[in-house]
Amino acid sequence: MSWIAPLLLIAAQAAAPAAAAAAEGAKPVDPEVAAQVPLIAGKLQGWQGAWGAVDGKLACRTMKSTGDSEIDMIGCGAMMACVKPVFPKLKALADGPGSEADKKAKMGTILAGQSTCLKERRGQGIAALALKRGAS
Repeated sequence: MSWIAPLLLIAAQAAAPAAAAAAEGAKPVDPEVAAQVPLIAGKLQGWQGAWGAVDGKLACRTMKSTGDSEIDMIGCGAMMACVKPVFPKLKALADGPGSEADKKAKMGTILAGQSTCLKERRGQGIAALALKRGAS
């Protein structure tokens, strides 16, 4: 998981001239908020989770916690948001005919297409938590 995208977003906002920021109604980013991004992103890199069906519904489980429940929620939240659109297709594959190896390969191909979504969702979660913690 790369923390570069949210850091660049925050850095770009912080670098904008105050007049331009005021004209757009945006506020410059507090350095304490920006300092949170690499801390949160670094911890999130250690998170491991798994998705699955529980009573036919999509669920996420943290397999390796960061030790910080808010950061763990970023991981599961991103996973749920990005797997949800393809979940019916994945479930149909899992429940359908074919060898386990064939099903796993097909599911892997579908999930690989969700990597951009995961990066974006994690970046959004990192930015939101950085704003929350930096403002404290």
